[in-house]
Amino acid sequence: MRPRPRAAPEPPVPVADPTQAVLGASQRFAALRSFHAELEVLGAPQPVRSAMDFVAPDRFRVETPAGPQTIIGDTMFLQVDGAIRQVPTPPGLLEQWRNPLPADALSADLKAEDLGSQSLDGVQTRHYRLRGTQPGERLEYWVDAQGLPRQIVRSGSSNGRSFQLRLRYSRFNDPEVRVDLP
Repeated sequence: MRPRPRAAPEPPVPVADPTQAVLGASQRFAALRSFHAELEVLGAPQPVRSAMDFVAPDRFRVETPAGPQTIIGDTMFLQVDGAIRQVPTPPGLLEQWRNPLPADALSADLKAEDLGSQSLDGVQTRHYRLRGTQPGERLEYWVDAQGLPRQIVRSGSSNGRSFQLRLRYSRFNDPEVRVDLP
């Protein structure tokens, strides 16, 4: 017998209600034990790029141009010039990484539009656009076949300046993602 050729990955099946698809993706995301994320902010005086690993319930390692920072619970371990200082973490500091929907997005007010199937880094996703909570704001979601967000783009303006924030997620529940004390 000849082996059967491998089928191409199936695109995610659209959920009948795009708003429920996005809400469900956010709920599944919140239940993850670990993930990797990359953040890019355009529209600041200089583009900002950073990466982060998360391990439940409260461990984060953030890679920034200034160097790695580790947050465990409410303590940030700042690594500067070979020394490590412990400082309290401001409340909500990493909420944008952990919660895919903005804090001001109420589920009753969300309206999503299904923009169809799209490949993102070789992964088939469903692309959704949400009505923003502020005038001129745009929020887009790319949800994979497991119902998890692969990319989120939020565009708008702040203090009269346009911005675009892009989060890309990967390595969902990967046991190799670890955040140890520095």
